[in-house]
Amino acid sequence: WVQAIRSYVMDRDAETVRREMGSTASVIAEIVPDVKERLPDIQPPPQIDDPESARFRLFDSISTFLKSASSVQPIVLILEDLHWSDRPSLTLLEFVAREQSNTRLMIVGNYRDMELNRRHPLSITLGELSREHLFDRVLLRGLQKHDVQRFIEVAAGIDPPSGLVDAVYTQTEGNPLFVTETVRLLIQEGDIAAGSKAKGGTSSWKIRIPEGVREVIGRRLDRLSARCNEVLTTAAVIGRQFRFGVLMKLVEDTSENMLLDVLDEALDARIIEEVPSEVGLYQFAHALVQETLTSELSANRTVRLHARIAKALEDFYGDATEEHAAELVEHFAEAETVLGPGGVSKYSLSAGENALDSYGFEEAVQHFERGLAAMPPGEPTEELARMRGGLAHAQAATLARGDIQQALDNKRKAFDQYVELGDTPGALSVALAHFPNIHGTEGMVDLLERAIDLAPPRSRQAGYLLAQLGKFARMEAGDVDTAVESIEEATSIARNLDDAALELSAVISQIEFDYYQLRDEKHLSHLQRAAELMEQVDDLRLRYSGLESSGHLIQHKGDLDAAESAYEQSFDIAERLGDKVLTEWALADRLLCASLRGQWDVLTQLSEHPVVIDSTESRVLMPLFLAECHRGHVEKAISIHDELVGRPLNSLHPGHVGAAQYAVMRILGVDVDCRGLIELQMSVFDNPVVEKSFRLAVGARAAITAVQAGDTESARSLYPSLAALSGRGSFAGSDTGSHSLGYVAWKIGELDAAAVHYTDALQFCRKGGFRVDLAYSLAENAEFLLDRDNPGDREKATELQDEALAIAQELGMTPLLERVLAQREILKA
Repeated sequence: WVQAIRSYVMDRDAETVRREMGSTASVIAEIVPDVKERLPDIQPPPQIDDPESARFRLFDSISTFLKSASSVQPIVLILEDLHWSDRPSLTLLEFVAREQSNTRLMIVGNYRDMELNRRHPLSITLGELSREHLFDRVLLRGLQKHDVQRFIEVAAGIDPPSGLVDAVYTQTEGNPLFVTETVRLLIQEGDIAAGSKAKGGTSSWKIRIPEGVREVIGRRLDRLSARCNEVLTTAAVIGRQFRFGVLMKLVEDTSENMLLDVLDEALDARIIEEVPSEVGLYQFAHALVQETLTSELSANRTVRLHARIAKALEDFYGDATEEHAAELVEHFAEAETVLGPGGVSKYSLSAGENALDSYGFEEAVQHFERGLAAMPPGEPTEELARMRGGLAHAQAATLARGDIQQALDNKRKAFDQYVELGDTPGALSVALAHFPNIHGTEGMVDLLERAIDLAPPRSRQAGYLLAQLGKFARMEAGDVDTAVESIEEATSIARNLDDAALELSAVISQIEFDYYQLRDEKHLSHLQRAAELMEQVDDLRLRYSGLESSGHLIQHKGDLDAAESAYEQSFDIAERLGDKVLTEWALADRLLCASLRGQWDVLTQLSEHPVVIDSTESRVLMPLFLAECHRGHVEKAISIHDELVGRPLNSLHPGHVGAAQYAVMRILGVDVDCRGLIELQMSVFDNPVVEKSFRLAVGARAAITAVQAGDTESARSLYPSLAALSGRGSFAGSDTGSHSLGYVAWKIGELDAAAVHYTDALQFCRKGGFRVDLAYSLAENAEFLLDRDNPGDREKATELQDEALAIAQELGMTPLLERVLAQREILKA
């Protein structure tokens, strides 16, 4: 109160202070000497012997002064850290609050509710004010993750990696004081600068408790008894949450009532809190309180305490230890030097399998990897095979596309170990476990063929393996015949067994075959059958695959609305599954739709998803790259282009590298090494293992690049083989099929064919909603007509240019806008 009044007095001239304080000045000067300095002529107030009367006069004087001052100008009085106030200061607050109902004074006070118990002076004041409805309470939550990100950005002057933001947010739980001190320490020690060099940050940011935070927590702990601190230290080693029954087994020389008294002391101090969901379950009010306590223990004592806790937990959980394996394995791992590796491997396996059952794939990877590291070398065992198979399953849901071979290698090792053990059911379970159908992996065909030999003929297991072989034979080896035979056999088995889920798996393989191999004969019936089966099947992964594969084929056949609906549904399923790989794919599909439509706001919104931010996947980067190209954001486009082109060339969609270079040339007009680009494109086009759809899309780009390089003969030789692209959408964000064919036909002198292709392109884009390629097709069609210059061509070209200009202006497609306007200038000349 003194600081607030002093600050106000020092900011005013003497006459203003005299006018606003009036007769109260002499009373207020008794506690605020600055008033006497401002008004040296004021006389001391009459002496009052009764302390209560004297205090009333002081309170009334301050209240009267605040009323007078706020009548001239509204005043906000801020009282910080009310939990540290003494009783007289709080009594003054109660008095002033009651007197200010009709004034222009607002008092804002803040306090930490964790500092309060029912006997705290502030609790009494709040109770008094509540009864008279004199205040509103605003609960200030901790900072959210985006707030922490922004704070680091401002404080450190960097765009913080997501790993750093996650680490700081998790460690501090958004407590503003803890966030401030933690980030300040990271800056001082140079950790932020070091971590920011790696894209996406590191996955192992180690956040140390700053001394300022330790001091705050330490002061609170010092108020507790020595016995309470001792018990809390043991509880802190158990974990953020701990159970009364477990603590009772660990704390020596104590009874239940004594332990309850100690915990009540910690509860009153808000160091711990009871968890409402379970009687006897407690948790520390903040993770940093727990860490402060554990940091005071020596390494030797910590290890031995973990060992005692591990055994106490086993005893406490009894027959239910597997259900609590994740908790147990942490203590066995910390106490491995004392207890040996047996408990680590045992509970890692159970914890990993529990995590898989609840879709906690990242957690499962950690458990299985720790368990494998603890396994002794030697002959394969069932435990080792289960561990390896579980790791493969978890990795398949978490690894990036370029690393997915690791998951397949572990899958094959687990399969081989089961076979060596003579465990056919185990081997089949590994072979049948989900694995994403990613181009570029090696070894899946061999595994599936061996598994089919183990499965009972025409069984449900054989059917699923054949459906998978229908995908991987085509993708891994380019073996179209085996793919067709496998899908047909799987479908036959499914119908014989009346198994909807198995038939859906086979139909999905068929739809993907239709898409990648450009087979149109029965694609509508396949899509319809998939939709019917998805209504009957509850398997979320199958539904995801059905929606995704159907969306690809529907998009390619020219219906973006229906495709987008399928992608949105598949994204929802991926989020429910918690599968990072599937989420990334679904987002890539949605990003491409937004890019093809020119919906830049949707694309920007989707690009803020954490999976997209951390992605280096070409399927994700390509739509973002193309959007920047179309809008003429050259620096951003080139930055993404360099990331795409800089990746190692392998069989994982090599066409994307060529597509990036092609777009820079075609959209932005940047010079590229056309000969080198054609060589790269032709290496894809001539590769029989690459899917037909990609081969033809890359072939079309090679023909166009050849035209750009002045090599029309190469374009002419490629043109006849590209006919299947007519009436199809784009691959990797390139031009729609008819658009590409129109350009090639025009440049090699097939003018009648070019006219037909361009007409088809405009019809396809208008009907399907491909607004970006519609704008380019309009502009290019106009150029073709002006070049052909038949009667009526110039008038028609002007109409097409007008429409192209309208779309380009609406979507902010600067490069196309400049291209059409330049075309107009040439036409006028």
